[in-house]
Amino acid sequence: MTNFQNYSANETEINPANFAQLALGQHITSHTEQASDAKWTRKLFALPAYYWVLIAQVIVILPHAAHLPLWLIGFALVSIIAQLPRIKAKFKKLTHLKRVYQSMQMLGFLLGLVGLWVTYNTAFGLDMGVAFLVLCLISKLWELYKRRDVYVVLNLSLFVLASLFLMDQGIVTTLEVIIGAVIVLLAFIALNDDGNTRGDGRLRTLGVLGIGALPLLVVLFLFFPRLPPLWSVQLSGQQASTGVSDSMSPGDFANLGQSTELAFRVEFAVKRPPQQQLYWRGLVFSNFDGVTWRPSPQQREWQPAPQMPNWIANALATVPDEVKITPNRYQIILEPTQQNWLFGLDYPFAQQQDISITSNFTLRKDQPVTQQLRYDVLQFAPMRIDPVLSEASRRLNLALPSSGNPQARLLAQQLFAQSGSDPVRYIQAIERWINQTNFRYTLSPPRLNTNRIDEFLFDTRAGFCEHYSSSFTFMLRAAGIPARVVAGYQGGEPSRNGNVWEVRQMDAHAWTEVWLDGQGWVRVDPTAFVAPERVEQGMDALTQARGAAMFGEGAGAQISYQQYQMLQTLRRLSDQASYYWQKDVVGYDQDKQADSLLKWFNIRSIMQQITWLAVSAISVMAMLVFVIWQRRRKRWHPADLPLAQLSKRIAKADKSLARSESEGQLAWLARLASAIDDDSGQNSSKHNNASKLTASGDSKVVQVKIEQIQQHYRKLRYGRLSTLTTSDSEYQTVLKQLKKETSELF
Repeated sequence: MTNFQNYSANETEINPANFAQLALGQHITSHTEQASDAKWTRKLFALPAYYWVLIAQVIVILPHAAHLPLWLIGFALVSIIAQLPRIKAKFKKLTHLKRVYQSMQMLGFLLGLVGLWVTYNTAFGLDMGVAFLVLCLISKLWELYKRRDVYVVLNLSLFVLASLFLMDQGIVTTLEVIIGAVIVLLAFIALNDDGNTRGDGRLRTLGVLGIGALPLLVVLFLFFPRLPPLWSVQLSGQQASTGVSDSMSPGDFANLGQSTELAFRVEFAVKRPPQQQLYWRGLVFSNFDGVTWRPSPQQREWQPAPQMPNWIANALATVPDEVKITPNRYQIILEPTQQNWLFGLDYPFAQQQDISITSNFTLRKDQPVTQQLRYDVLQFAPMRIDPVLSEASRRLNLALPSSGNPQARLLAQQLFAQSGSDPVRYIQAIERWINQTNFRYTLSPPRLNTNRIDEFLFDTRAGFCEHYSSSFTFMLRAAGIPARVVAGYQGGEPSRNGNVWEVRQMDAHAWTEVWLDGQGWVRVDPTAFVAPERVEQGMDALTQARGAAMFGEGAGAQISYQQYQMLQTLRRLSDQASYYWQKDVVGYDQDKQADSLLKWFNIRSIMQQITWLAVSAISVMAMLVFVIWQRRRKRWHPADLPLAQLSKRIAKADKSLARSESEGQLAWLARLASAIDDDSGQNSSKHNNASKLTASGDSKVVQVKIEQIQQHYRKLRYGRLSTLTTSDSEYQTVLKQLKKETSELF
C-alpha cells in the first residue's frame, strides 16, 4: 500500500519545467510515450498543457474566418504551427531561437498593421478593432516561453472569443464560443496540472466548473439589469449581402427562388391578411436602360417617419369613408441584409425615429441592417396613391430607351389600338395574349441577350416573376401608360408551431404598379397571368405541385428538386431554433425582462430586481459551497464513525491520546488500552494523562470495554460480518453494541 501511494504521488507531481521545455522545443519522454492500447480520448486529455494552449488558439481563431481577412487567418495558422516543439527544435541554440522568433514577431505585427490598413482603409470600426485584437493574440504567440506568457495568451483568447458576439449573436456563433471557452478552460486546467501525465481528473474538474457556473448564469440572465449600449459602431468592411438587390434584370431572382434561406419573420397583432394580399414592398424601380431596372434618383427625399407626412394623410383622405379600415399592426424580424431599405405590406408606415419612408412607400433605415432587426409597421389599405400624377412623375414612368425590343413595341401598339386605347382593356388583352401563347413559369429560365424583352416574349417564353413584371411594365410604357416595377417578397408560410409567419428568399418577387386615371397607382401582378397558384398559394406550394419540372428537364432537374426538398427541411428546423434563440435569449431586452419579472416574481422596481439578484446569487453560491463541502468532507464507514466520535471526546481531556490521521483504529485502541494499563500501576497521587480519563471509574472495566470494542470492530470491518450489507440485521446488532460501548467509555 505504501508503494502504491508513493507511485501515485510521483505520478501526479507537478513539474513546472515541463512547459518551459516544450516551449523551447525540447522533447519530454514522460509526456509523449503513452500506452499503445490507450483510447484516443485518454491520450487527448493526457496531452501536456503546451499542446492544449495551441489547440485552444486554433479553436479560438478559426470562427473569425467568416468575417476577417483570409490573409490574417493564414498568418494565424502559420504562427500556431511555428510554435510546435518539433519546429522549435530546428533552432537548437536558445539565443538563436529567441532571436529568430522575436524578429518574426515584430515583422509580422508591423506587416499585419499595414495589411489591416490596406484592407479596411481606416483606423476605426468594429471589424477593424476585432482584427487588431486577433493580430495582437497572434503576435503574442511568438514569445510563448514561460507560464506567465500562457496566462496572457489564454486570457486574451477569451476576449477574442467574446468579440464574435460583436459580429453575430446567432445560435451557431454561441455554440462556437461555448466550444472555444471549454477548450480554453481545459488549457487552464492542464497548465495547473502539467505534471499529470495520465490526464486523470481534468475532465472532472471541467465538469465541476461548468455545472457550478450554470445556476449563476441563469440568475444573472434573469435578474441582471439589461442596460442599453453605451456606444454603437458600424462595420467598415462589407459582408456577403442577402435579400433583394438594388437593381433588377431577368435572371437575378431566379437564383434566389431556389433558396430556402430566411428573409424575415412576421408577428401579426391581429388576423393575418390572406395569402394573395401578402405583398412585402421593398424597392420601386422606375429607370430602365433596356436591360436593368433601377430606382430613380428623382424620387422625393426621405420623409421623417415619426410624424405622418402630409402626402400620406392626403392619400388616406381620398379613400371613401365606407371602405376605410383600421391600420393593421405587425412586427417584422429582419435578417441582416447589409442594406438600408426595409420591407412592409402595401402600404407600410413605421413610427420609429430611425426609420423613414419615401414617396414610393419604401421604408428606409438610417444605417445598413448588419444585425437582426425588429421593427413595428402599420399597414394602410386601401389607399389612393398619386390620384393626380405630376408631369415629372409621368415622364419618369413612361421613359424607355430610344431603341431596342422593336417586336414588343409593335405588339403593344397593336393591342392598345385593339383595346380602344382603354388602359384596363389593354391590360386584359395582354393577359389573354399571354394565356394563348403557351408561356410557362420556371426557376431555370433560358439565358437572354441584348433585346431581353423581345427574346422573352417571342422566343423563350419561359421565365420567373422578374421576366413577367419587366416585360409587362415595358409593354405598358410602350403604349403610353405610366408603370413601374416593385421588388420585394410575396406570400410566405407559417412556422412549424403556426405562431409566426416566415418569408424566405424563395418568396422573392417582382410585380408591376400601373397608374390609372382616377385610381392612382394600382398593383397588377403579371405572374398571376401564367401561374396564379404562385400568388394564391405561395412559392412553396407551387414548387411542391410542379415538382422537378420547376427546375428544368431531365435527371439533373430531379436531383435539384430532391436537394431542394432536403435542404428546405433542414433549414426550417435550423431557422426555427434560431428564431426562438433570437426571440427569447438575444431579444431578452429591458422591456421583455421587465414583463417577465413582473409576471413570474411580481418585481415592479429596479430595487426589487437588484434585491432578488443579490439574494439569488448568494443562495446559489451558498448551495455550491455546500455541495463542494459535502463532496470534500470525510466520509466515515459505519463502524469507524463511533470511534471517531470517541476520539473527539478523549481529545477534549487529552489531545495526546486522540487518534492521529495516519493511525489505524485497532492500533489506536491498543495504544489507548496500554496507556490506561500503565496508569493503573502508578501511584494514585501521581495522576498522569490517562488517569484523568479513568478517574471516575475502574481502569479494568475500561480495558474490558476497549477489548469488546476491538472485537466488534474486527467483526464489522474484517470478519464474517464485513461481507454483509450494512442493512443486515446481524450487522446492525453488532454496530449498535459498538456504539453503546463507545458511548459508555469515559
